Amino acid sequence: MNDQRSPFFMVALGVLIALALIVIGGMNNGFGSPELARRFAAQPPAPGDLTLNLPKIEAPQAPPELLRALDDLHKRLSGGQAAPALTPTVASPRIEVRVGDLRRSGDHQMIVRGSVRNLGDREVTIPPGAFTFRDSRGVRYTTGSSGSATLAPGATTDFEFTVPLPEGRGLTLIVDLPPDPPLEQVLLLEVAGG
Repeated sequence: MNDQRSPFFMVALGVLIALALIVIGGMNNGFGSPELARRFAAQPPAPGDLTLNLPKIEAPQAPPELLRALDDLHKRLSGGQAAPALTPTVASPRIEVRVGDLRRSGDHQMIVRGSVRNLGDREVTIPPGAFTFRDSRGVRYTTGSSGSATLAPGATTDFEFTVPLPEGRGLTLIVDLPPDPPLEQVLLLEVAGG
């Protein structure tokens, strides 16, 4: 059972393993791009979470113009087209979060694309858990991904998030970057009771 392998075989095997790890890592990180790209997972609402403002509007109480605009937005998304966020930009003293567009990918995924810009005069590190989403039923969407993005003063980085959001639900993006208070950005409203 004394299996002697040639040094060439071991080096070649090591190179193949290294290349495979680089390719796998590149697929997750955009090949060195500063872009934040993450997939989110759903967590049921905790009892205390239901007191928060949910991205939902009651149809009987809403103005007809708003209902028509929301219906058009939902139709665009259902048709696979890109649609703007209801609140495209929010800012804190240190960062600005801009959502460029929303797009459906199948019936149960929403792709959210945008950017984060450092507004301050110091570097800002955005940890992996800084971004969460909450839908109109109170379900929280978080990510378990690792890594962070560090932005120099004035620098911008793009993001693309995939959220497993069922069709018809509203969506809010929450960015929590202490010591600043959390930023809440309503992206899409659910129309209830219509």
